[in-house]
Amino acid sequence: METKRNLKYFTSKGISPITLIGLALMVVGLVLCFSHSTRLFGVLGLVAGLGVMIFAGGGKASGDDIEYQVGEKMKDMRERGMIRFELFEKSLKFLEPMTFRGYQFDENVYYKKGSDGKNRTSEFNAVMLFFTADKMHIHQRHFSFIDDMIDEELGGTFRYVDLDHAEVRDPMFERDLGKRVVKFRDYHFVIVGKDGSDVLDVSVEYGADVDKACDDINRIIDIRSKAFIEKMERVEAERKARKEAEAAAAAAKN
Repeated sequence: METKRNLKYFTSKGISPITLIGLALMVVGLVLCFSHSTRLFGVLGLVAGLGVMIFAGGGKASGDDIEYQVGEKMKDMRERGMIRFELFEKSLKFLEPMTFRGYQFDENVYYKKGSDGKNRTSEFNAVMLFFTADKMHIHQRHFSFIDDMIDEELGGTFRYVDLDHAEVRDPMFERDLGKRVVKFRDYHFVIVGKDGSDVLDVSVEYGADVDKACDDINRIIDIRSKAFIEKMERVEAERKARKEAEAAAAAAKN
């Protein structure tokens, strides 16, 4: 990951002086192109200005560069998760694996609103959930665009019977940028345990698909928890009946 170029993306403010020089050269070159006697100088000015602008942009990542790096980090999430939890495709028949992704918004990260209008930060979370008969497996990757040392795999395995529900929260993210304060909703995908603690809490790119995912997850938590409890009740009933039968047989012998 090109951390130095990424850092410049998050820390640069406005248009750099070198970019302004390139723009000026291109404007002058364009004006000179309208006169036959100065057309050659105009073309040279356009070429020089374009070269300066390319040079100015070459040292800094773009929003598209950041998005590309996200895709590269996420492309093997399913494979890595299945290896981590020793899963097979036939184990995932209860619900298709789900992916959640989003920039992490807190006081410890760099923030930047890209020229495309998208809010980005210097750290990112990618999560994939795997659903088997009795358990939910959470494979999370948290990484930084500006520090190669921050690249970790988090999550774990949780029984449905120990989970309560999934939900979306929308706290406000606020950042003082000096001349102005940025505020917007920071949507979080959260899984809550039966004890009330958050098993998972990550910022996500919000859409209707996140709400649907919560509905699907809540449904499988409910269905598989009931199935697990009924199974345990059957096992306990069979154990109790077996002990009673053994006791009756022993009494008959005496």
